Amino acid sequence: MKVEKMRLISIVELLAHLGMEPVYRSAGGSQWMYHSPLRPDNNASFSVSVRKNLWHDYGTDQGGNVIDLAIALNGGCSFHEAALWLVDQYRAFKGKCLVDIGEYDEGYNRETDIKVLPLTSYYLREYMSSRDIPDVIAQRYCKEIHYWVQGRQYYSVCFPNILGGLEVRNRSFKGCQGTKGPSIVPLSKERRTDYCCVFEGFFDFLSYKTLEMKGDKEVTQPFPCDCIVLNSTSMVQKTYPFIDVYSKAFCYLDNDDAGWEAFKKLEELMPGKVESCSSRYSSYNDVNDYLRKRVRFL
Repeated sequence: MKVEKMRLISIVELLAHLGMEPVYRSAGGSQWMYHSPLRPDNNASFSVSVRKNLWHDYGTDQGGNVIDLAIALNGGCSFHEAALWLVDQYRAFKGKCLVDIGEYDEGYNRETDIKVLPLTSYYLREYMSSRDIPDVIAQRYCKEIHYWVQGRQYYSVCFPNILGGLEVRNRSFKGCQGTKGPSIVPLSKERRTDYCCVFEGFFDFLSYKTLEMKGDKEVTQPFPCDCIVLNSTSMVQKTYPFIDVYSKAFCYLDNDDAGWEAFKKLEELMPGKVESCSSRYSSYNDVNDYLRKRVRFL
């Protein structure tokens, strides 16, 4: 499919599909201003020229056509990845396009029951927002998964583990696709940090990253750390070799029996190398509850 045709996909329609509405429009209606979808933006400094179908982010001085936007929204991915994502979004919203864009299925296996995409679904992003996880964090660390069960299609937020499996969540479902395993999120691929933070579930990890972004000093560490997510307290035995390579592990486990037992097990496996941080949010069940200020019943 020719690139020229893909460029005709409406940026305005794409942003509306992603749940983004303009803050204001110019008098003639040719320029629409948004809060930037690429970064935190309180000033609505993201401009779309409706007539030219071009965008410009005044905060970063980025801009271009709809394909450039697709690449930016997906973390600087390749053109091929952006094209697949963009056409998939177009099929979902059936937006205004001056010509038929045709097919762009190269690299997509129609026989598979599972498709993993960038996290763009309005409803899944609303679910993350209900847990106080902002877009910038959710889209950085999570994807969305589409899958079929008994002839019906479902979609959820997913978070990868080191064994190739995916932790899967939506408002009504909690499970794992593929092999259950821990997740490791390093700050750098070149070298590990001296210390690490350990979390029970990936929402606690996302909450911690949100608190870091907000400048919280009550719960977060004063220095950056690699992060390890158990994805279940039953994974302690399999996860501790990955934790043991660090000088010290700060454990952000739940304030319940399972969390306390998991920490005791880590203490037994790595004496003197683990520190419980659950007292930092002692009035809350977990880090996400602390972020949301949902006090637990003691």
